[in-house]
Amino acid sequence: MGVDEKIKALEDEIRNTKRHKGTEHHIGLLLAKVARFKRERVDRAIKKSSISGGGFDIRKEGDATVVMVGFPSVGKSTLITKLTNAKSKIAAYEFTTLECIPGILEYGGASIQILDLPGIIAGAQVGKGRGKEILSVARKADLILILLEPLNPWQYDVITKELREVGIRLEGHPPRISVKKGIKGGIRIHSAVKLTRLTPQAIISVLNEYGFHNGDITFGDNYTTDDLIDALEANRVYSKALVVVNKVDLTGGIPPGFPTGAVGISADRGAGIEEVKKAIYEKLGFMKVYTKPRTGEIKWNEPMIMKTGSTIEAMCRKLPKAFLKDFKYALIWGKSAKFQGQRVGLDHVLQDGDVIFIVKR
Repeated sequence: MGVDEKIKALEDEIRNTKRHKGTEHHIGLLLAKVARFKRERVDRAIKKSSISGGGFDIRKEGDATVVMVGFPSVGKSTLITKLTNAKSKIAAYEFTTLECIPGILEYGGASIQILDLPGIIAGAQVGKGRGKEILSVARKADLILILLEPLNPWQYDVITKELREVGIRLEGHPPRISVKKGIKGGIRIHSAVKLTRLTPQAIISVLNEYGFHNGDITFGDNYTTDDLIDALEANRVYSKALVVVNKVDLTGGIPPGFPTGAVGISADRGAGIEEVKKAIYEKLGFMKVYTKPRTGEIKWNEPMIMKTGSTIEAMCRKLPKAFLKDFKYALIWGKSAKFQGQRVGLDHVLQDGDVIFIVKR
């Protein structure tokens, strides 16, 4: 029996099991086994996409990477040509794009890599339509742009389900669950709030499946079994998402049933393209920092574009290699400094508008 068949058999058993306190232990165990098999499937897909290439082995460039996903012929190729310098084949039939097409969007001083992937279809996570390779690329994105059609709002649920199946959590945050392995005494459960969606039996069964039989587990919120499994898997990707609805000229705007904040465009006509560029930039949450030269003035018109929450080390990695290799310390002026000219190390977290002078050995 293959991995896909094992997953289906377990999911069928979960569906056919009535949920009550007496079955929580069993259901938790089944969910953990499903997660383990899905992890194996994702790991294989990532390995396959990196080895086989075939247009999917794309090196990350620029200040951030955006991956466009959507059903075939929804307009991804047209949109990427409007946003970037990419040349993606365009035609009015399905599966025109058969490989990953990269392009660069220059906006607000940032260079943003945008990847046009082949159309996604239901069943992508089990390999339909090169789905495993497509989804493995999506896991590397800083932002996932979901492109939809105005007459097919159901596509959103299908796409988000496929992404979730490969461990991508859109607009989510890692659960605040910590596990400390012990030698004896069994499992001790601690929580900052009352746990109403997890029983002690379910917690213990899931932990046992992951090899934890003694130790302490601490919950920072009222989490579910799925949240617990996500924390234990430690391979989930928490990505930002932007929903864009193409061909709204056919419906006179975005119809009801689409997520709040969706951007409406007509890629063929070039309508709404600037709004998409702005939304991408804002969703990525960039900040601007400045380097202070040894002599001369700070070049305020030449900021470094960094992701919010970046450290001095991340900044050094965007500079010539010698800055990180020979780094001694940095001096900081700005919001992140306790006092102006503070001396900091590589782990110092920067804020928008900071000025940095790096001292090398």
